[in-house]
Amino acid sequence: MAETEMRREWGTVLAATIGVMASCITLVNYSLGVFVVPLSEEFGWSRRDIALATTCVTVGALLTSFVVGWLADRVNVGWLIVVSQALFGIAFCALGLFTNSLMVFYGIYLSMAFIAGGTLPITFTKIVAARVVQNRGLAIGLTLAGTGLAGFVIPPVVGYFVNTYGWRIGYVAVAAFPILLAMPLSYLFLRKAVVVTQRHAETPGNYGLTLAEAIRTRQFWTLVIALFVASGAATAISANAVPLLIDRGLAPQTAANLAGLYGLAVIAGRIIVGMLADRFWAPPIAFAFLAPAAVASLLLVSIPLSLPLAAALCVILGLATGAEGDLLSYLVTRYFGIKSYGQVFSCIFVAFIAAIAVAAPLSGWAFDLFKSYTPVMLAAAVGWIACGLLFLTLGPYPAWPNAEKV
Repeated sequence: MAETEMRREWGTVLAATIGVMASCITLVNYSLGVFVVPLSEEFGWSRRDIALATTCVTVGALLTSFVVGWLADRVNVGWLIVVSQALFGIAFCALGLFTNSLMVFYGIYLSMAFIAGGTLPITFTKIVAARVVQNRGLAIGLTLAGTGLAGFVIPPVVGYFVNTYGWRIGYVAVAAFPILLAMPLSYLFLRKAVVVTQRHAETPGNYGLTLAEAIRTRQFWTLVIALFVASGAATAISANAVPLLIDRGLAPQTAANLAGLYGLAVIAGRIIVGMLADRFWAPPIAFAFLAPAAVASLLLVSIPLSLPLAAALCVILGLATGAEGDLLSYLVTRYFGIKSYGQVFSCIFVAFIAAIAVAAPLSGWAFDLFKSYTPVMLAAAVGWIACGLLFLTLGPYPAWPNAEKV
């Protein structure tokens, strides 16, 4: 059954994976670091000023996610995904063509959150979670591995275009990901994807809590807090990896390549944790991935870095980032079910992206203030440990009487 299901839905999972890779938060988060130095050199903007672009996107996504989550529980959102990907790519082209002031820069980034709302992970994971049951953890892990794929591909590819042709062409190169890669796959496999929505109340696959019921549970608020601190830790690292490694003495292209290695480790973390979560209780798995990341965060700024050591630390941090992101979607299905997945996910996802909005500019401000990334990495280490401990308090999964076997 499981093998047949995965074989049947391979196109859905592939399109969702590439869609997440080219999604709003992911693409902004993994590409912005490559533009920090050239934008600062050309316009004289501080790193904090540039990092606020991430805040513009995430603040908009805070509002957009509620609408998208509501839609995902009621309609098939395939066409919303396709249109959003097209508009998202156009916005990146606009950054390359029209940026000439900080206000224009912020305005275009802010618009992305609204015109690219359909690319948020809510839509992709809703489709995948509803259509893959037996190996749901693996399917969600593969889907969210798109964020790691972005980290692996985007920094070196965009770094090449920025270093060779300038930052304006670099932004056009970023636009190619949603327009030329993700959108065709979504058109083929997701625009007509049929999922169970709240209109199918008695369907066996439609089980779980309503949003009102979910927010009255301890597990809901535990996940909100856990994902907030984990997302803040991951953002502090991913948004600053390239400039941090450059400051530690590595060449710009080497730093970009190591950021790509970090992204590859995120992919591995997503898939490994997804496979393990299909077989074992997920919270201790999470702790086993997050605790080493706390140590790696501290080592990254406290000891001399050789290239092999820097690579090893990036791998450890990437695995942890992969673990916490994958478990957000998976644990929503296990603790709250599928019935109101879009709305429950969107509420917890708000905490996830709110942490991005806070962590990105704060990390830039901390660097400007202390001229060092040490305070940032110390905060990240605390976040990894806190998140792992919170996961351990979640308790056993509920038994859903109307659920397929999972």
